[in-house]
Amino acid sequence: MSRLRKEKRDRRLEELLGKHSRKKEIVLFILDVVFFTAALVPSMPVLVRWFLWFSCWTITAALAQILFDAPKKIRWRVLVTIAAALLFVACFQSLACLQRREEKAAALKGELCSFRSFWGACYTPPIPIIEIGGDSGSKLVYVGSEDSVDFGKFARNAGLRIERGNHGMEISTPVLDRSGKRIANIDRNHWTVVAQPEIWDKNYTDNALEIKDSRGEVVLQLRFLPDRLQIAAEWRDQFGRGQEWAKCSAPGKPPSACVIPWGNARTELQNEQPIEPIFKYPSSEHLGELVKK
Repeated sequence: MSRLRKEKRDRRLEELLGKHSRKKEIVLFILDVVFFTAALVPSMPVLVRWFLWFSCWTITAALAQILFDAPKKIRWRVLVTIAAALLFVACFQSLACLQRREEKAAALKGELCSFRSFWGACYTPPIPIIEIGGDSGSKLVYVGSEDSVDFGKFARNAGLRIERGNHGMEISTPVLDRSGKRIANIDRNHWTVVAQPEIWDKNYTDNALEIKDSRGEVVLQLRFLPDRLQIAAEWRDQFGRGQEWAKCSAPGKPPSACVIPWGNARTELQNEQPIEPIFKYPSSEHLGELVKK
């Protein structure tokens, strides 16, 4: 009797384990299908998509071991799953990085910061110090009591405004092309640009932004340093009138800042000073790469 009871108990245990194993297989299979389907959504961010692909691969490796009941020991199954995960990373890491870079290069909005805190807060220089023309060495320091500076009087048609925010300097300015169409906008350090081909390209990092218009010429260059904001730009109104902030140099003299006004396309052509790019292009291949000087 004891032997029969033992056999009956063993059979029940096997049935319970079998049911548990089937439930586990069903759960893993459903997760695999859900992750695979979600990864096919066109608007899915690249990092999320590749995480879903990685999860699918790992789950499939675990599911295959359960279905074929091999290897027998749990320890070996864990090692096989880890090996499969490492193989996935080795095979697809470069492709994932390439797609991530292309996604970031195609971004049409962002935020400029000197640095970010551990919690993600964006900080910029507390004192409005502006270096006109990029690295020209010519600085403009605002020491007034107001919390914002409108450069409309100083820089005709610029639309440039500097404010003191909770975390430092905040810049706002529109950017128009020669036809008077807005191709970019900066609103308190948050930037947006139009998509190609309305601009030739743009490149950026956390603390810098550069935009080239449809001619391939730099029309806006902003770079936050720990103590100041470097700015070089061309500003226009709807009639083509405007001015340029650029770096100028003369034989035998150190570089300095230039503020060059123009009233029409002819005077612009005569007086325009090309703004030297600080980034490499195209951005899809050189995202965030600065030109070495």
